[in-house]
Amino acid sequence: MKRMGFLIAGFVGVGLTGLVSAVNPGNVVLAEEKGVVHEHVTEPTQVLMDEIAKRVNNILDGILAGSFKYVAQEAGAIVDQSYKVNATFFPVDPKENKWFKRAKIDPNDSEKIARLKEEFNGYLKGIASAALEVQKAASSNNQESTFKSFVNMVEKTCFECHKNVRDKQTPIENQ
Repeated sequence: MKRMGFLIAGFVGVGLTGLVSAVNPGNVVLAEEKGVVHEHVTEPTQVLMDEIAKRVNNILDGILAGSFKYVAQEAGAIVDQSYKVNATFFPVDPKENKWFKRAKIDPNDSEKIARLKEEFNGYLKGIASAALEVQKAASSNNQESTFKSFVNMVEKTCFECHKNVRDKQTPIENQ
C-alpha cells in the first residue's frame, strides 16, 4: 500500500515537472547553436520566473530523491528570489525604470504604480510563505508531508499568480 502511495506521488511529481517545463520552456537551440529565449509578455518577469521555476523543479527532484536538506535549500532560494521582485520592478526612482518603459507604464502615474506594487507584494508574500512551509516540512524529513506542502505551494501560489497575472496578459505575437 505504501509502495502504491509512492508510485502515485512519483507520477504526480513527473506530471508537475512536465507541467512546469511546459509552462516554462526555457531556451530553444537554433541550427547555429545560439540560444533564443522565448519571451511571451511585455513585462520582463521572465528571468525571475525562470529562476523560480528551476528551483521548483529542484524541490520536486529533491523530494523524490528524499534529499530534504536540498529541498530546504531550494525553498530558501525561492524566498530569496521572491524578494527580488520589489528591487527589480519598483526601484526608488520610477523614471529610471526600464520595466515601466517596456510595459508602457507612465512613471508619473503614481496610483497605477502603487496598485501594481501592492499586487506584487501580495504575490511576493504568498511565494515566500509557501516556500517557507515547504522548507519547514522538509525539516521533518517526511517525504509525504514535504510533497503535500510542495503541491500546496504550486496550486495556491504559482497557479493563482498565473491565473490572475500572466494568463491575462496579451502575448506579443497576438498584439
